[in-house]
Amino acid sequence: MRNILIQRFLNKYFDQDTDFRAQVYHLLSMVGIAAGVGIAALALVVKESLGTAVIDCTVSVLSFVLLRIAYRKKCYHFCSWVFVVFAFWVLFPILFFVCGGYRSGAYVFIIAFSFTALLLEKSERNIALVVEGVLYISCCLISYYSPGTMAVLASEADYFLSMILNFVTASSIILIVLLMRTRIFRRKQEQIEEYNRELSARNETLAQYDDIKSDFLAAVAHEVNTPLTVISASGSDTMDLLAEEPLNMDEIIENQKVIVQETAFISNILLDLMDSVAIEKGRISLNRQPVKLAELLSALCGAQHKKLDENNNQVVCDLQHNLPKVWLDPLRIEQVMINLLSNAFRHTWEGNITIKLERSDAGQVVSVIDNGVGMDPEMARVALEQYVSTKSDHWRHGIGLYLCRRIILAHGGEIRIDSEKERGTTVSFLLKEDGGYV
Repeated sequence: MRNILIQRFLNKYFDQDTDFRAQVYHLLSMVGIAAGVGIAALALVVKESLGTAVIDCTVSVLSFVLLRIAYRKKCYHFCSWVFVVFAFWVLFPILFFVCGGYRSGAYVFIIAFSFTALLLEKSERNIALVVEGVLYISCCLISYYSPGTMAVLASEADYFLSMILNFVTASSIILIVLLMRTRIFRRKQEQIEEYNRELSARNETLAQYDDIKSDFLAAVAHEVNTPLTVISASGSDTMDLLAEEPLNMDEIIENQKVIVQETAFISNILLDLMDSVAIEKGRISLNRQPVKLAELLSALCGAQHKKLDENNNQVVCDLQHNLPKVWLDPLRIEQVMINLLSNAFRHTWEGNITIKLERSDAGQVVSVIDNGVGMDPEMARVALEQYVSTKSDHWRHGIGLYLCRRIILAHGGEIRIDSEKERGTTVSFLLKEDGGYV
């Protein structure tokens, strides 16, 4: 219980986050309270003058009153001036004379100088120190040239005891203030080091964001540039065909089909981009419902083959049809499949593309397997990350695979890529089954 009370007391008046001057003021006031009472009691024991006890008790009461006012009203500057004027400029000079003058009472000057320098600021501090210097030098000169102004103690032992008491009090107070100052300095240094670490971490994060932005711009530019080049070439060819006689309508129609197809591709890129921004801002939503994956994939297999394949590939659907329904957003899963099939068709020429559905211990696994150009190991490792691009023109890409990964993760699933250069690529994602649907 005692330790708890002490800890509460220290947290109240000497918390590390409290301003240093406020802590010094708290210390000064408490020392004034304790020292005033203690020295007054000692003065009565050694039978010093009653005036010494009265002055010390006055210092104690003043310290207590100013401590309460300063803590409650947070007016430390005003209370510091009150303490300096009434304690250091009025009571301390009187205490100097009643404690034996320069023979034993000079240590109160050290306390006054030390705390004045800590409590006040700038020009106010300089003025107060000059006043105290003049005042205390005057007191020493008066006590030296007019010994009768000093209270005469009973014996040399009393002088010695008073000197020791004042010395111990002054040195203890200064030592405590130095230790407090050191502790606060170390605390500030630790805070500065912590701020520097946070600043370095934020700078690294900003640098990463800058790299991501650059990769994103490069990826989007490349994604859009390819179909725009095709559109431009088809449009120019169409203009040339229109200038010829007779018109070759078959080629013109073919060019228009290419333009429509590439325009749709750009539209899909922009939709992926908007979805990517929505994901980054946490605005993506899933409209889940129980769906048989085999039926969803079967419908996609035929429709997307006709729309996306330009390289005469063979598509095979290897689907297990007797699997339970899965709780998913069919439009989002369709979006994932379109991205995966688009990549497979784009990087495979006159090859085989397999859409596979099978069951595992963790759920149902969908795979898009091709025997196209494949990826190098590093590309396969980072292809699902955001806005990745490599030096290879074949696999320089942006948001498609990243968007697939985020959609699958939003479903609580997993996605991975297995690829080997010139051997093909397999992209698989896992969706967990919901036991409530059969």
